Amino acid sequence: MKSIAMKIILGSALAMSAGLLGCSGKKAAEINAPEGWHLVWNDEFEGKDIDTSKWDFQIGTGSQYGLEGWGNNELQYYRKENASVKDGNLVLEARKEDFGGRAYTSARLRTVKDDGTELFTKTYGRVEARIKMPTGNGLWPAFWLLPATTDYGSWASSGEIDILEAKGRLPNRVYGTVHFGQAWPGNKYSGGMYKFPNGETIADYHVYALEWEPGVLRWLVDGNLYYETSQWWSLGVNQSEPYPYPAPFDKPFYILLNFALGGNYDGGVNPEDYSFPAQMLVDYVRVYDKDQPYATNVKRPIPERDQENFKNFATSDGKNFIFDPEMKDAITEVGNISLLSNENMDINNRAWYFLGLSDFGGSAISTAESFDGIQGRHVKITNPGNQNYSVQLIQHLPVAKGYSYKIQFDAKASAARKIAIKLGGDADNSWAVYSPEYYPELAEQVKHYSYFFTMENQTDTTARLEFNLGLDTNDVWIGNVSVTQEEL
Repeated sequence: MKSIAMKIILGSALAMSAGLLGCSGKKAAEINAPEGWHLVWNDEFEGKDIDTSKWDFQIGTGSQYGLEGWGNNELQYYRKENASVKDGNLVLEARKEDFGGRAYTSARLRTVKDDGTELFTKTYGRVEARIKMPTGNGLWPAFWLLPATTDYGSWASSGEIDILEAKGRLPNRVYGTVHFGQAWPGNKYSGGMYKFPNGETIADYHVYALEWEPGVLRWLVDGNLYYETSQWWSLGVNQSEPYPYPAPFDKPFYILLNFALGGNYDGGVNPEDYSFPAQMLVDYVRVYDKDQPYATNVKRPIPERDQENFKNFATSDGKNFIFDPEMKDAITEVGNISLLSNENMDINNRAWYFLGLSDFGGSAISTAESFDGIQGRHVKITNPGNQNYSVQLIQHLPVAKGYSYKIQFDAKASAARKIAIKLGGDADNSWAVYSPEYYPELAEQVKHYSYFFTMENQTDTTARLEFNLGLDTNDVWIGNVSVTQEEL
């Protein structure tokens, strides 16, 4: 689910062994596994009660995890009483009832416990469930995976895989999504949508599946592949380069089933009273392993590249895309301005722009200065403002789709402090963020800093590299700035 739920992930680094100990019920012996796969864990929901050796209940509004509204402004209070087994189905029932300060109740189950006990986790495999869902405004059922460890950092650095999300007001479609990148708010996601054939909806039983192998994720509905990706990355706090691929999707994940109401996913659409009670029915959940060994030493595929534009980009030395790495020239602008007109910009003659954005309370003085043998720029901040971008140094440069870049610079401060750096678009590109936002810790001594990103957006010949220096009054010195094209 699109949430900051990664913050609540608990559990040890040990995954449950992929053996038949997790298989149960009369149906298990009768299950025909998909070709090339064999069953390793399942729940057919054939008994009278939920099997607590496989599932644990999450209760409340998320406040116990510091996530009121489960990080999505959801409207329900989760209760154990809203989950049951009936007629061979797991039933998650949403009700219109006041409880715990909320107007609705529902249910959420997962295969780990709050105390960290892992009931079932898995790295790689095919995870599927046969599910029937209700229709109606503000209904948000989901079947998904979260990491059992935070080895790569908090959400979404350690990943999230949404096998199924549905919007009850749009019953002819479902969605599959993968979340990755940096810790929120530097998270990224990609995904696809499946539209049912005419006459079919989420109110019918369908089999929703994820095939997860090293370096590839595939989403299927009733055996129909509708989205596949191999493009993701994970960057930890204060790291300059991503973890080795296929991180973060090379660790154990656990399974969740829940039925949320309202929230951000469908733009805050609220449920209608006549929808209740509403039930999400799960006929089974099954996990398979491949018959053949999984691939090893996989590499991230090179994304589609804009080679024509890249060849046309000129740089000052044929390598560095920064035209003034010593930051000798800067145009000073004060006030809340719409920065520059891109059509008037000369791609071969870009100066730095120094901004104190008064609308955000920022003001500062910028001078070219030599420090510690480095020619660069000294920024003396007179008012730090209320945003990190209240004080900025900016240079425009071209970046092409599908290429990877390394941003490097030397810097120090008058006292220990953070700054924020990113590369993104101007208003003509909806202020899109192209790189992860990087927050280096500056010290009184000069240090060298670098970080890496891949341009996943469309080519932007006038992208902007931002050094955001607000929120702190300590002086900053920056020099030897470079942006170079690198290979993954």
